Amino acid sequence: MENGRFAKYKYFTHVMINKTDMFMITRRGVLFVTKGTFGQLTCEWQYSFDEFTKEPFIVHGRRLRIEAKERVKSVFHAKEFGKIINFKTPEDARWILTKLEEAREPSPSL
Repeated sequence: MENGRFAKYKYFTHVMINKTDMFMITRRGVLFVTKGTFGQLTCEWQYSFDEFTKEPFIVHGRRLRIEAKERVKSVFHAKEFGKIINFKTPEDARWILTKLEEAREPSPSL
């Protein structure tokens, strides 16, 4: 994905949002990935767990809300404070919330 930009991220799990979009969890954070017409993968947005300002939570049954630190971007200085991801079912939303909690737990030492 994106010429190996995320190669050092440790994959944890993902869930498909629809035919082209997926929500991916790594050990560092989350990525919203889109599959292009020719199969290329592009990260539309990402947050590290350190950027979260509160625990992710579900709203309206199947929407996962992630609140994150303010980001200033572009010439217009638009501010971003997080994202809402609409899953197909409430079960998908609950499953991914559980996986988010698991990914954020410290890895056991060997």
